[in-house]
Amino acid sequence: MSKLQVVLTSLLAVFGLIAATPATAIELDGFTEPYRTISVAADESGIIAEMLVREGHVVEAGQPLVRLNSDVHLALLAIAEQSMQAQGRVEAASAEMRMRRERLAKLDSLRIGGHARQEEVDRARTEFAVAEANVRTAREDLATRRLEYEKLKAQLQRRTIRSPIAGAVTQLQKELGEFVAPNAPEILTLVQLDPLLANFSMMRVDAEKLRVGAKVKVGFPGLNRRMDGVIEFISPVTDAESGTVRVKVRVANADGQLRSGERCTIRISSK
Repeated sequence: MSKLQVVLTSLLAVFGLIAATPATAIELDGFTEPYRTISVAADESGIIAEMLVREGHVVEAGQPLVRLNSDVHLALLAIAEQSMQAQGRVEAASAEMRMRRERLAKLDSLRIGGHARQEEVDRARTEFAVAEANVRTAREDLATRRLEYEKLKAQLQRRTIRSPIAGAVTQLQKELGEFVAPNAPEILTLVQLDPLLANFSMMRVDAEKLRVGAKVKVGFPGLNRRMDGVIEFISPVTDAESGTVRVKVRVANADGQLRSGERCTIRISSK
């Protein structure tokens, strides 16, 4: 065998060895957590009149959760509605303005014929201007009453606390009949479980191989499944005690099979 053949044989052996060696990967453990955890609070104070959910209930966005007592607000709204619909002052001011207009027109006609003094016409013109202003004032007052009605209506609607997201109730801070005060407005805790976040802590050298928005596979040993995930967050800081970087992966959970707090894994190439 020539030297050239020996060299070629050696190179082929080396390349064959490299090709036969599988790429290695490390598997890291993590855990799942809710995508969002919200402490639902009331922006109005009052006594809880209706508790419409319990712990463990699954709710939709906009669904009523709690209603505060609203007896006084309902009464005030009824008064405001009646006041808003009252047209008496506007009608009286309009009638007064029409009368002043007709009188001014008559005096103008009489003055042309020499049967009325200019002083009377000027006084009638001033009275007509005041009557016009009174009509405008009555209409502005009516518009203000309409706005007051809308304000009370909005305040009444705010006494029904609705879910800001689709999720599940995990804890009740208040019960039926309790008072919700401005210094303690929290009523219940709500979590969003679709999607979930898979949390991992890894060495910096491994975290630097990942990119936000990249797709990865997340394993769930308890379900014997691997699911697609999207890297949502890579911490810009390294934990001083452990020397690790926190990474969060978003995993869809539309079927609700994944639970928060479950163990999960991710594989990262060691090269």
